[in-house]
Amino acid sequence: MPASPVTPPSLIAARCIVETMVAEGLDEAVLCPGSRSAPLAYALAEAQEAGRLALRVVLDERSAGFIALGMARAHALEGRPRPAAVVTTSGTAVANLHPAIAEADAAGIPLIALTADRPHELVGTGANQTTEQTAIFGRAPRLVVDLPADLAADGLGAGPASIAGQVRRAMAAAMGSLGGDPGPAQVNARFRPPLAPPSSADAAACPGPAAAGSRQDAAGGQAPGGSSGHSGGAPVPAAAVAGRPLAAALPVRVPASVPAPAAAPMPRVPGGDPGGEGAGEGRGIVVAGDTPHPQVGQLARALAEQLDWPLLAEPTSQARAGERALTRYAELLGTPAGQDLVERATDVLVTGHPSLTRPITALLGRADKRIRVLSERPTWTDTAGAACAVVPIDARQGAGQAPGIIEALGLEGAPASWARSWHRAASDLPGAGVEQGSADAAVDAVWEAALEGDHLLVLGSSMTIRRLDRLARPAGRPPMALANRGLAGIDGTIATALGAGLASGRPVRAVVGDLTFLHDAMSLLRGAAEAQADLQVVVIDDAGGAIFSGLEYAAVPGAGRFERLFSTPQSADIPALAAALGARALVPSDLQELRSLLRESVTGTSVIVWKADDAVDTA
Repeated sequence: MPASPVTPPSLIAARCIVETMVAEGLDEAVLCPGSRSAPLAYALAEAQEAGRLALRVVLDERSAGFIALGMARAHALEGRPRPAAVVTTSGTAVANLHPAIAEADAAGIPLIALTADRPHELVGTGANQTTEQTAIFGRAPRLVVDLPADLAADGLGAGPASIAGQVRRAMAAAMGSLGGDPGPAQVNARFRPPLAPPSSADAAACPGPAAAGSRQDAAGGQAPGGSSGHSGGAPVPAAAVAGRPLAAALPVRVPASVPAPAAAPMPRVPGGDPGGEGAGEGRGIVVAGDTPHPQVGQLARALAEQLDWPLLAEPTSQARAGERALTRYAELLGTPAGQDLVERATDVLVTGHPSLTRPITALLGRADKRIRVLSERPTWTDTAGAACAVVPIDARQGAGQAPGIIEALGLEGAPASWARSWHRAASDLPGAGVEQGSADAAVDAVWEAALEGDHLLVLGSSMTIRRLDRLARPAGRPPMALANRGLAGIDGTIATALGAGLASGRPVRAVVGDLTFLHDAMSLLRGAAEAQADLQVVVIDDAGGAIFSGLEYAAVPGAGRFERLFSTPQSADIPALAAALGARALVPSDLQELRSLLRESVTGTSVIVWKADDAVDTA
């Protein structure tokens, strides 16, 4: 009688990795085809077929990394942060993940890079598709786990238990469960052939996480009798709340603690003495920068409203709403009226990662203002080193922290005339000059449609988001808007939008410039077996990189140099390219037709191309 086929150690290890990740809350994975990653591909397919995981197969690793990043961003935007995974074979496939890993690091987005690798003994020998993968992302990962080949071959089960323990560490590191700093983590899994299951292999799996159960069961967080959804090994703590002792390590003064869950009183903060110059005046400014957490935006808005301070909120701050939010604030800061208002202000509160405009950067560098940064991470934005205090906040608590922060910082509410004077000065600015056929008109129409719709809005990180920062009207609630502003690259924007839609189940509208679209157009490519996403990309075709026209390079003499070296207009037929990639291509003839298209629901994949009349930005 022939012997029963034996499951190879590579597949046992792969199942153990995938099952542990699912038990720790992984809902989505993006897989790129490859040979060394075959055991992971089989394990992921099994998890998907059991209803425990959503799997997307993507040809290009760079796109796949940003799709997974978009998935994780969508979870954060919905107030339920957790990682997505991107899975590759060895070699240059891993290197192609670096842009997405770098963005996840800078933006604090949990992301798992699950990279297949050759056994240790092949590294440095010239073996095919083999390099040193555990150092390929530099300092970006919160943790790198390197799993040796054949670890799962231990007949006593110690090997699989070790695999599960290491994977749990990587998941916890990505979530920032202990350090409070979410970001990317890498699980580098080395496999030795055989890499495919025999024709009738048994279902040997990792001891520990249950192989049965639905995707919802696996993502639910707690398993019966346990605290972390897995059995065996030490439990992984839940995400740490604010209140960690940071003071000893910080270069600026911070409080020893902040309120934990309830309304505990917050200690007085050094640098928050209300008895200095300007005491009792309560004239301050709230600056809200990009954040993936809606609760942080809610906190910024609550602080502005409770203090009667103006709110200078970027489009992806999750705070551009309410009566205190201003439009055209960057322009205002450059006028005599705006400069006078800044001179009268004594305090500045900062949330998120403000980085869009030079006037805001200049404001945050003022040594004569009491600048306090409210940060949900151990890293924070203070490029000039001017902050007198950094206050840890809990990204999950939102506006409920506002009273405690106001008390701890000794802040005074402003007279009603303070915020009104800012709005009056902004309304006195010359007309915005939005022409019917301009790029500004198109992005403004996209924003207005987002205020009325329930779709996600993804913004290109270059000129597009800056146009909206100037023009976007605050309403009763901000749209669910995101952008890759951690490192502010234009690469991967379409892939990020696709991932956000797949993870959230919501339709997504992205608005990008022509160069941003061309940089990532191949992310529209879809495998024949993959579901079509509800994604619409609005392309502002303004003949190249408009952002450079507002910088000093545009004034440097030299025939054709600016266009060739900086604005780089391209010769692509964008509608034809979109159609070739399977998207419906739409080219509205005027603003009225564009607005009509934007009022329609986003279904399927489409690309709207807006041919802007203004090829040179004058903002």
